Order: sequence, then structure tokens, then C-alpha cells
Amino acid sequence: MRVAMKPRRRLAVAGAAVVAVTLAACGGGGDSAGSDGAASGPITIASWAAAADAMEDTAELYMAENPGTEIIVERVGHGYESIIPPLTAGSGAPDVIHVEQRDFQTFLRQFDGQFLNLTDEIADREGEFASIAWEAVTRDGEVFGFPWDLGPAAVWYRTDFYEQAGIDVDAIETWDDFIAAGHQLQDELDDVSMVTFDLTGSDPNPSTWMILMNQLGGRYTNDAGEIDFVNDANVRAMEQVHAFKEEGIALDSGDWSALVQNISSGNTASVILPIWLGGTIKAQAPDQEGVWGAMPLPAFESGGNREANLGGGVLAIHKDTQNAELAIDFLNYALLTEEGQTVQMDYGLFPSWQPFYESDAIQEEDPYFATNIGDFFASVSTDIPTLEFGPYYMDFHSELLNAYGQTLTGAADATAALEQAEDRAATATGLEIADR
Repeated sequence: MRVAMKPRRRLAVAGAAVVAVTLAACGGGGDSAGSDGAASGPITIASWAAAADAMEDTAELYMAENPGTEIIVERVGHGYESIIPPLTAGSGAPDVIHVEQRDFQTFLRQFDGQFLNLTDEIADREGEFASIAWEAVTRDGEVFGFPWDLGPAAVWYRTDFYEQAGIDVDAIETWDDFIAAGHQLQDELDDVSMVTFDLTGSDPNPSTWMILMNQLGGRYTNDAGEIDFVNDANVRAMEQVHAFKEEGIALDSGDWSALVQNISSGNTASVILPIWLGGTIKAQAPDQEGVWGAMPLPAFESGGNREANLGGGVLAIHKDTQNAELAIDFLNYALLTEEGQTVQMDYGLFPSWQPFYESDAIQEEDPYFATNIGDFFASVSTDIPTLEFGPYYMDFHSELLNAYGQTLTGAADATAALEQAEDRAATATGLEIADR
């Protein structure tokens, strides 16, 4: 999740319907129940950036409703610098740990046995979560974390630029249509590119490719656990991103700062990124209020899938917590109630818990945007293809980024670049390569 602002705090939700959850104590030693049987005592939650802000506000609400509890948010780096050492040592980890959705299966492999098995506590809620988020927290049919947020993706676009260029958004059904509209826009408007993203592989996340490969149902490993980068979806997505550059409709954003600059300066008409970009647009381009909208991802062919995800988090409980009951009760409050999820939305964390999509809170309009953002992103979050990151994704990431850079700079075509990435990933992990 990537959010560059801290919005206003909303510490109460009028009329919020809190979902009642009854839980039995599990795991951990020590006393975690007060005299009335309610959860009590302290827990620590390790998180970062806007996610930590959201947890702080949620904790304030929870503690006000549950006297005798103490929720301490411990701010950590996004790169797990202060989390991996205690997990490696096997002791001293926070009670609740925030892990990126894509990294959690690697954590389960590397730190096997260090996270509470939550199957009995939450498995019956599977149908309430987006599939891509639920799969991230399960292994061999058992559940080891609470799904937190999603990163449903779309095309953010400048409604004023599209209108000036005579572009009908509803007519953009495919990526070919998007490219054609890009040429039309750039013919009409000076110094404005149709879209902006990293064109060389200098950004640590090849976001545009990752969105498109998920849209097509791509994968990193096959059902046998073999490395499988060179599949049709992955290759086709890489070729499509390269086509944006070759067609001349893309402006380079080599890193996050460059992307923000291209948005705030008005040099781009579109950005292909998830809902969390909205917070950055509001914070960095206050003068552009009322001209940013969002449309579904164009399909690869007419009638094809237009949904994808990028980002999202997991909250897992460490086995050594002395207050497992409190940790579970708090996570249910934060992630399985309308009151808790409204706080998450205030910070740009779009829920993977789908019952919230029917709430009044998600349909509240933000006057900054030309689109009802909450309602729109709920509409493009119901059929996101699942994506198996596998237990070695953290070992794969740098090799995939190298393949992206090779393709976008023309050093290799998509197939050759991904084949080389497979070879390097196999050397690093000892895994077999599919169909090789």
C-alpha cells in the first residue's frame, strides 16, 4: 500500500453498525481477560505510514469502548528492517505484524510456526473477503492472518484533458482504444502525455506490468510450485506495457517523486494505479480539484476482464503474544466492522472485506473527485483474478524488475527477459522452472 498523505481523523461514525463477534482465547500465554471476561491488557502492532495512522485511530476507538485495553502502534520501516531480526531470532517480535499481501507467503516459509493459526477464528468468514486477499493469508487450507486492504486498480484520468481532446471515456473498452485515444489527446494538447509510468525499470516496483499481468490472470509459479514467469499472460502484459512506450503515449516517471511531479505539473492525462493514488493526487495537486476521475481498466480484448489488484496488506499475530484474545478481538473490530473499516477508508486503505461495500460510508462522495471514488472502486473489486505469489516471491521480485527494465529499454524482448529472470530465480531459490 502506498499513500502519501495523512487525511483528517474521523474518530466516530454516526450510526455505524458494529458486527458482533464472539471469540474464544487462543495461543499465547499469560492472562488476556479481565474480570468480566473481556479482552484486556496491552498489545503492540507493527505497521508503517498511513496504515500505522489508521491503526492508531482505530486503536483509540477500540480502547474507548474497551477500558483496560492498551493498543500500542509501533512504527516500522516498509522494508521490514526491524521486523525480520526478531523473527529470525524467534523471539521479541511485536504481537501483531503488518506484512504486504505479496510477501506474506514468504514470511510463512521463512518464519514457519511463528504466526498463530487462526483457522478456528476466521475461516468461516472466507466468503466475505475478496479472493485475492483471502488466498494471501492461507496455506494448505489453514489461515494465518487477517486480510486487510486491497489495491483495486483503474485508470485515473483528467476529465478536463479528455474533454478538451474530444475523448469519450465510455468508448475506451480495450487497451488498443486507450492507445488510439492517447494519440488523439496528444494531437490536441501540447505538453501533455496520455499516461505516465516508469519506462526503464528504475522504480523498485514495475507497477503497470504487475497490474496488467494480474488483469490477465498471470502467475509467478504454477500449481506444482515451479517458477513460471514465461506464461502467456505475463508475456502479453509486458508486451502491452512496452507498446505504450513504443506508441509514444507514455511519459517517464522513473520513481515515485517523478510520478508525483508529473501529476502535479499537469503533464499527464492518465495514471494506471490503484485507489491509493487518490490520496496522493489530493495532497499534491489541490488546484486540480474536480478534474480527476477514474475508469475501469480497458480490457485486452472486447468483453475481457477489466479488474486487477496491486498492493494490500495482512495483519498476522505472533505466536509469543501474551494477549492473543485481545489481538484477535481488536483485529475483528478493525477489519470486520463498519466502524473499523470506515477509519481504514479515511486513510485510503480500501477494504478487502466486501460487506463494507454496501455501507453508507463507502458511498460518501468526496468533492475533490469527479467520480464517487469509494463506490467506483467497490464496483471494480468483485472479480479480481487471484494471484499466487508463492513462498518465494521476495526472492523473485528483483529478477522480475530486471526483466521489466530489459524489456522497456529494448535490451531484450519480453519472452527472453522473463526467461533470463527464471534462470536467475532458479539459481537463487533452487526451484525448478516450469516447462524447461
